[in-house]
Amino acid sequence: MINKSKKRNIFKKLIKEIIKGLRRIYWFNFTYLKYIYLSFKFKFSKKKIIKHKISLLLPSRERSKKFERMLKSLIITCKDLKRLELLLLIDTDDKDINEYKQIIKEYENKLKINIFILDLQTHAKRNNYLAKNSSGDLIFPINDDIVFTSDEWDHWLDIEFSKNNFDNPFCVWIDAGNRYRYFHCDFPIVNRKWYEKLGYIGSEYFNFWYLDTWICELSRRSNIFLLTYNIIVKQFSAHSLKNEIDNTYLKNIESGDQGKDDIIWLNTQKQRIIDSKKLI
Repeated sequence: MINKSKKRNIFKKLIKEIIKGLRRIYWFNFTYLKYIYLSFKFKFSKKKIIKHKISLLLPSRERSKKFERMLKSLIITCKDLKRLELLLLIDTDDKDINEYKQIIKEYENKLKINIFILDLQTHAKRNNYLAKNSSGDLIFPINDDIVFTSDEWDHWLDIEFSKNNFDNPFCVWIDAGNRYRYFHCDFPIVNRKWYEKLGYIGSEYFNFWYLDTWICELSRRSNIFLLTYNIIVKQFSAHSLKNEIDNTYLKNIESGDQGKDDIIWLNTQKQRIIDSKKLI
């Protein structure tokens, strides 16, 4: 027979799963209905689609081949390359420095690429440095292990951001293959006003992880975001694809930073509440 302690544990697990299921149903419907509402509101308002300059932020390390793969997909799928700027940051001891420079030279006639070679301790600090040196209306932190798969994704960004008053902070979640896209987005995109209100893109509490998660949490708390399925990127993550494992991935895993960042995440909820209120 099952003792009382085991029964309690089974009951707690059941309640936990029910709560998870209800949250999924809520956020799925919320993001879906919000998209429909903002789309119809924009359509009948007869507002024009505003064309924006886009800054892509890319810290990278020893991944010149992946960088070029991403770059090729970006160029093929982008409608107007002239309004893009790609800000690339690599470390001073990166073994692929010459390879990165050669790739940039090959594509510089198609796309504006600014390369920064300096040492910064964390992923957030790297992104914040690039954001500070960016000039775009939209700020798009990306990874070197993604490829752009949706045609005219930049035009769709214009459409989605035009559904909101651009004088206010706003965030657009894209389809990056997350299982529960309505909970979390890898590579969320924010407008310049968002950055100005907070003074950062990534929270510098963390060592490496949680940049996207932090942005998404602020988005949900302030309710100033939109989930679109019209912009799609595919990530060739080393977490799930063995042939994508490289020295950079192994270094990040072996550092133990993920476990440290998990604890930091739990201890910084109060700060997320404060920062989300700054955006409203």
